[in-house]
Amino acid sequence: MRTPAALALMLLIPACLSAAGARKYGQPLALKDEVKVAEILANPDAFAGKKVRVKGIVTEVCEERGCWIKIGADKKEIMFKVEDGVIAFPMAAKGGTVVAEGTVSKRVLSVEQQKAMCDKEAKALSKPVDYGKIAGPKTIVRIEGLGAEIQ
Repeated sequence: MRTPAALALMLLIPACLSAAGARKYGQPLALKDEVKVAEILANPDAFAGKKVRVKGIVTEVCEERGCWIKIGADKKEIMFKVEDGVIAFPMAAKGGTVVAEGTVSKRVLSVEQQKAMCDKEAKALSKPVDYGKIAGPKTIVRIEGLGAEIQ
């Protein structure tokens, strides 16, 4: 028969092993409460300028510099962007579980700003410019990344 102490130890070992396997990027995580990605996207004005902690799956990684990841949760997705060179996320992070903290930002891009971004992207990727998806001003909500842990 197993003692309660032995049972507790058996339950703690997997939790400790999984926490030890997390790769840490940037600043240590400090917030305890998580905010759902869907909540931020549904009401970005309430979160703009606030530091948040989110959890999800890494669905994409910046192929050029590793300077951003997309975090998916509850069929929603948000970009987690860091300053170039401060953190570099590896392509192997894709599919991992991430807990990340940063400040929510909301920007509205004009049609002209979007066209300038298309021009820059087309030049960087040696692709033709495509303005077809620009239909008017566009609101961008993302997390300006401070730190993350990925398993």
